[in-house]
Amino acid sequence: MTRFLKIFLGIIAGIFLLLLILPFAFKGKIEAKVKDVINEDIHATVGWDRFSLSLIRHFPNLSMGLEGLTVVNDAPFAGDTLVKVGNFTLSVDLMSALRGDAIEVKSIWVDHPVINLKVDADSIANWDIVPPSEEVEVEAEEGEAASFEVQLQSFQVSNGALSYSDATMDFSTSLKGVNAAMQGDLTESYTTIEMDSDIEALDLVFEKVKYINAAPIDLTASIGADMDNMVFTFEDNELNFSGVPLFMEGTLALLEEGYDMDLRLAASETDFKTLLALVPAEYMKDVEGLQTEGSMTLEATAKGVFVDADHLPAFNFLLHVMDGRIRYPDLPKSIDDIQVHMVVDNPGGSMDNTLTEIRSFHFELDNNPFDAHLVVSSPVSNATFKGGMKGSVDFASLTQAIPLDSIEIKGLMTADLTLDGDYNMVEQERYEDLQANGLMTLKGFEFRSPDFPTGILISEADLAFTPRYMELKTFMSRVGESDFSLKGRLENYLAYALQDGTLKGTLQHVSKYINSNELMAMSGEEEVVAEEESEPMGKVLVPANLDFVVSTQIDQLLYDQLTLNNINGQLIVKDARILMQALRTNLLDGNMVMNGEYNTQDTLKPFVDFDLAINTVDLNQAAQSFTMVESMMPIAKHANGRVSSKLKFSSLIGDDFSPVLSTFNGGGQLSSNEIEISGAKVQTALVSMLKDEKYGVARARDFLVNFSIDSGNVHVEPFDVNVFGKKANISGSQSLDQTMDFLIKMPVSRSEISSVAGLLGGSLPAGEDILIGVNITGPVSDPKLSLSTEELSNVVKEEVRKEAEKLGDEVIKEAEKKLDELLEDEETKEKLEEAGKKLRDLFR
Repeated sequence: MTRFLKIFLGIIAGIFLLLLILPFAFKGKIEAKVKDVINEDIHATVGWDRFSLSLIRHFPNLSMGLEGLTVVNDAPFAGDTLVKVGNFTLSVDLMSALRGDAIEVKSIWVDHPVINLKVDADSIANWDIVPPSEEVEVEAEEGEAASFEVQLQSFQVSNGALSYSDATMDFSTSLKGVNAAMQGDLTESYTTIEMDSDIEALDLVFEKVKYINAAPIDLTASIGADMDNMVFTFEDNELNFSGVPLFMEGTLALLEEGYDMDLRLAASETDFKTLLALVPAEYMKDVEGLQTEGSMTLEATAKGVFVDADHLPAFNFLLHVMDGRIRYPDLPKSIDDIQVHMVVDNPGGSMDNTLTEIRSFHFELDNNPFDAHLVVSSPVSNATFKGGMKGSVDFASLTQAIPLDSIEIKGLMTADLTLDGDYNMVEQERYEDLQANGLMTLKGFEFRSPDFPTGILISEADLAFTPRYMELKTFMSRVGESDFSLKGRLENYLAYALQDGTLKGTLQHVSKYINSNELMAMSGEEEVVAEEESEPMGKVLVPANLDFVVSTQIDQLLYDQLTLNNINGQLIVKDARILMQALRTNLLDGNMVMNGEYNTQDTLKPFVDFDLAINTVDLNQAAQSFTMVESMMPIAKHANGRVSSKLKFSSLIGDDFSPVLSTFNGGGQLSSNEIEISGAKVQTALVSMLKDEKYGVARARDFLVNFSIDSGNVHVEPFDVNVFGKKANISGSQSLDQTMDFLIKMPVSRSEISSVAGLLGGSLPAGEDILIGVNITGPVSDPKLSLSTEELSNVVKEEVRKEAEKLGDEVIKEAEKKLDELLEDEETKEKLEEAGKKLRDLFR
């Protein structure tokens, strides 16, 4: 007996050892084969971090696993990850795998899958990674089985995520936290599939409007599956969509092309409060504490064959709210007599057969009724609409009926509008056939919130509607310290609203005061602690579908530290640009005329392109008011006087709505009758170097400077200026990092350089001062001044030649020859360098 047990246990151990060893023995070949098969003729790169085989994990089945599975797209989505899976496990019948004729898949488990589906503007899908191939019909021999057979008994997904975006219709949706488990024997002709799934959050955005926000979904269902005919029947099931309990019944059949469906989805509860669960939590506070009355019906059906958008089944959607009422227990007022009757109906076929009716939409707030209705048909070929609204909304009463946290809002809105026509009338401008009339008014409107503490006040606004245009008869508002008054007409508004057409108009704008610093700060983030990086306010983009001509008159405008007075001119808003034509203003005790544009056609690189004429402005005030002037001309802070300038420039605009100096290009002129500069670091250095206090104050008279700007670097062409009582010549450049490289040719007496001539074997006769070059280099904050040895050499040579001219041509030639030989002599070069040092010492 003992011997038998030893032999039996030895056999068991051997089998167990084989189960451990065999997968590893064939692992390399299997992995290589799998990778070759997957990557063969696939327009993507498929890879994984780890491949595993096991006969133990799902004994007696073979278990295959992939960790870190990725599918990365080729062009035109090159580099995008289509699929990423944390762990993929497949259980296969061992004997079918060994035979190789019909591999039977028993179970699949997918952990942390992330799937990103995209359709670009050219209708190319990123999941279309298998190239089309010619179909070859192969006759199978009798009894030959398929090479792959799915006989799933379980399928499980854990912590999945799915996103889908379609650029052709500005649509996107995403699922987060997807968990699903399915069990059922798909080898049977008829089986019951048990499903249990939940989704943490569903988002849906269409044309930049978020229709579904983080909606949770739970589904528990038993589905009868006729596997021979591929017909699925919904039996016991419970679907919870964002807190709304629903159920589904009917059948779904898979056809060779499309689906045959007979389905009904309906709410299992009829309490009006159930419907409010669909409203995102941020818009409906404290739903649990609501006091509600009324009933509702929510139902959707689909019957027929679905192939594509042009071959649809008959479908219907019904929402009916009767005698609804909402009352928060801590608030004094309620929303009463809520009546909603909405129907969407399509008898089948094309989407153009869809009829949408809001037969009634009614509520009362503080005894102010509000009613609306709308019918839309043939939405694809020619949207035909008929509707209207009439009523009043008191926003102060609204805050007493719905909790709005810290939001303060009040004012009275009244509306009486009718609309009847179709899109062809709008497109063909047959306004005489179109009915679109009414009036909307707003009085005493105020709005404030923690994110918008300055608030907005609209004291009065009157908007009249006709088929051709909306007329803004009155619009008086205040935002913070800024006031705005507008009137004018907006044309083509129906095409703008219905088909994203271009909104045209003419507006007259008047403001007494605008604080642009405050307005721009409102669109940005609040200041944060120094350790954290604050978010930029973002670029201000001009919509491309606006075509406005705005005449503007502003008494006073504050921008940066600059105050502009009496602004008037014309602005044209068109093609994502703002064009300024002869915009005039008084500033810095002078005036300015501006022509140019702010262009946002490239949303990533908005830019300005301006032509300015600035007349007799105070230079010191400009430096104190314009950070750009201080950056490009720091010495202006130490200047007093008036300048005029003609300037053309272009520059990209950064996230702080200021020019990006590294892209600043242009040029112009700067002129002045007189400027006095004192206290600049360059002057302090001159006083120290030349031992003369007169250089502490510089008065420049009657100068005209031509300059150019290249990538933020300023280049000054040589110009003459009366300074320090004498005429000087200045040229050079200042780089973007405020590093200077200027040359000032300064008048110096002959006696101060006569020692240099002596070293050269000559002397300088008495006469007028000689211009000697002074180099100014280094940063503006710490300039370095030096005298040029080359300049000294040229001066001495010129003066020696002038003196030799008095002695005749032969003497001149001989003197020039000796001078050239002398200057080439190494000893003389050393003496000249020494002379330069001594000369510099004279100025220290």
